[in-house]
Amino acid sequence: MTLSGKHKRRIAIIGGGPGGICQAITLRAAGYDNLTIYELSDGIGGTWHRNRYPGLECDITSDLYTFTFAPNPDWSNSYPPQPEILAYMQKTARDHDIDRHVRLNTGVAGARWDDAAQEWELTLSTGEIARFDVIIGAVGMFGPLQWPDVPGREDFKGTLFHSGAWPADADLTGKTVSVIGTAASAVQFIPKIAQIAGKLQIFQRSPHWVLPKVIEHFDDAEKARRHVDPKILADAREVAYEQLDAFANWGSFDDAEQFEEWGRQHIAVVNDPKLREVLTPKTSWGCTRPLLSNEYYPVFNRDNVELIPHGVTRITPTGLVDATGVERSSDVIVCATGFAVDRFISVFPVHGLGGGSLDEAWREGAQAYLGITTSGFPNMFMLYGPNTNNNSILWMLECQSNYVVRQLQRMDAEAVKWIDIKPDVMDAYNRKLAGEIAEVKIWAAGCHNYYSNPSGRVVTQYPHNMTVYRDVTSVDDWQAYRVERGAAAS
Repeated sequence: MTLSGKHKRRIAIIGGGPGGICQAITLRAAGYDNLTIYELSDGIGGTWHRNRYPGLECDITSDLYTFTFAPNPDWSNSYPPQPEILAYMQKTARDHDIDRHVRLNTGVAGARWDDAAQEWELTLSTGEIARFDVIIGAVGMFGPLQWPDVPGREDFKGTLFHSGAWPADADLTGKTVSVIGTAASAVQFIPKIAQIAGKLQIFQRSPHWVLPKVIEHFDDAEKARRHVDPKILADAREVAYEQLDAFANWGSFDDAEQFEEWGRQHIAVVNDPKLREVLTPKTSWGCTRPLLSNEYYPVFNRDNVELIPHGVTRITPTGLVDATGVERSSDVIVCATGFAVDRFISVFPVHGLGGGSLDEAWREGAQAYLGITTSGFPNMFMLYGPNTNNNSILWMLECQSNYVVRQLQRMDAEAVKWIDIKPDVMDAYNRKLAGEIAEVKIWAAGCHNYYSNPSGRVVTQYPHNMTVYRDVTSVDDWQAYRVERGAAAS
């Protein structure tokens, strides 16, 4: 991408992960260079910087888990591990001159719209106050850690940590390790730590379908071909896109039984028939997040691994008590219990027009127009916002970033100070979306998943495929906004 012109509009991007990187590159390509990226941690990369547990890798193929403006011929295989993805994100930022816009170790503690000045006031974690015309929340979904809702965690005398904050110096060699949770992160790190732990106790509240991965490895010769001929990458991406797009259009999905059969075939590698039964879900495939691993089920053939088919009710100073009342001693407890995924930009206090609180606006669940903007909060956009989780998130981020740029360009062209999505437009969009989500049979199967908030509203998932989202975010919807005109900012 090349930088085309300059604009004076002051823009803050909150979060230096894939969303923040993508948005900054898209903005700079359109001439918006007066921007600052605030990143709370000590490095960019977002979830790929924060999460570093053993075995962490992508569950979208590498040919598709790349930005269209930054193809990567150097992936080692079709499901790259965390170090490669983090290196890719950091290289992409460097290659597009984004690093100079980033302030590391600087989070946002609060955001308030100043009605009189018609601008945003950010309170930073450093205590500073900063003012911007536009703010873009790129905090994503997987931010705050979700700890198990059981008493006694503070009383444990051994080592206890969350898989989302894996200590760099964690040494599990020869120890009795207990894992709470068997979802996305657990199926990736459990096979790794099983190889070194003296004893591994896995507490499973409910089983998940885990399907195999078809992994393609790229040797040096293949990487060289991909460097020389960009068409190889482009063609591979197109094939991957079309395959995933056809598959993950959930409103018309009706292949759950076939996927369950593949899951049962995969579980068959477990030798013990009683264990196979306990590992087989009673809910339909897709009711929870689809999981992939070639290494998870073989773990249960190891002599040092025990599956406890119950949740944890209490943590004691020396171990854990399961739902049957049995206590098991442990040296290390790993909480693989996910994230608070329904917060989005509301992870810090946000106040909009007239001091209105985002927490209050979202009291029944997070919602936004296109997952990008919420009524009552002018010039505030979100990436990976409510109901945008589906398919390759990098492509969804590109759609969102391009949408934001088009709105800013329209604002500059018409000398608009701020825009705010009309309440009736946002409400109509979310009513329609709720109806479409209700038609997704596998999500309505009554299982426990992170898709819904406490009220039962699905706040994370998008029910359609990437092409549908691209199309709805490409429409000229200027009339959907109320505008405040003022001196042109460009």
